[in-house]
Amino acid sequence: MRIKLKEGYQKRLILSAKNNLTWIELSGVLKINQSYLSNELKNEERLLSKELYKRLCKIANLNFDCYIKEKLNDNWGRAKGGLNSTKKEELLIKEESEELAELIGIILGDGNIWVRKPYYYLTIVGDSKKDRNYLLNYVKPLFRKLFNKELHVRTHKSNNELFIYTGSKNVIFTLRHFGLTSGDKKKNNIKIPSWIFKSNKYIKACIRGLIDTDGCVCPITGRNYPYIWFSCGIENLRKSFDLAMKKLGIKTSNWNIRKNRTPDIYIGSKEMIKKYMQTISFKNKRHLTKMMPL
Repeated sequence: MRIKLKEGYQKRLILSAKNNLTWIELSGVLKINQSYLSNELKNEERLLSKELYKRLCKIANLNFDCYIKEKLNDNWGRAKGGLNSTKKEELLIKEESEELAELIGIILGDGNIWVRKPYYYLTIVGDSKKDRNYLLNYVKPLFRKLFNKELHVRTHKSNNELFIYTGSKNVIFTLRHFGLTSGDKKKNNIKIPSWIFKSNKYIKACIRGLIDTDGCVCPITGRNYPYIWFSCGIENLRKSFDLAMKKLGIKTSNWNIRKNRTPDIYIGSKEMIKKYMQTISFKNKRHLTKMMPL
């Protein structure tokens, strides 16, 4: 059952339950996706399930029953071709490509797939200022070229975060077909899909997407040029990243000065940085502008 509250009251209930919690903390308590909670539900683009409504009321210590406008069956949208459609999933991309490999790298870095039927979400997030140009003028057109669909855009000004996302069931089905998994990336111990290792072109594209989103270009004390860094606490992703760099002939090193922390991976020699720039480079100008002639 879905609970439809009077306009504005679903948002009030969610914010009352949030109180001093962060969105991550509240979504953890509710066991739902953070972006789905802070975007679609808070902005009343989706209705609350009966169970979620009760949990929010309990957390907020409030009773919003007097604001209930309507109670709808879970299949209420089916007659309108809505969320619960039983239409069979459609594979939107038939073949592997460099563009798909790069998008997968982007999602492995700063993206997430979340499925809780009948809801399907892909979200990619970045800094609302530093990554804005990259997300809106590179990632969105790349996604459009691949899927012939548009990504929606939302900004969290308080957290300086920019989200681009879609709720397309077929997009999620297609991405899962090509090796991505839904849910918590760390718990799933994600990795670069095996098909990407078929071609160095695929590997380069995937690594570019991964570093553009989850990597950084930073100087190190005593050096007159910046290193290229990749920090990752997911074992399989680290291993597949290492394998990819070895296949490309780019030597990396580990930096470990913090206790109980997974060491950062970095490219530190001028020769290897030159090779990276010549064979992979960046599409995110945030990183590109920090590089200097070697």
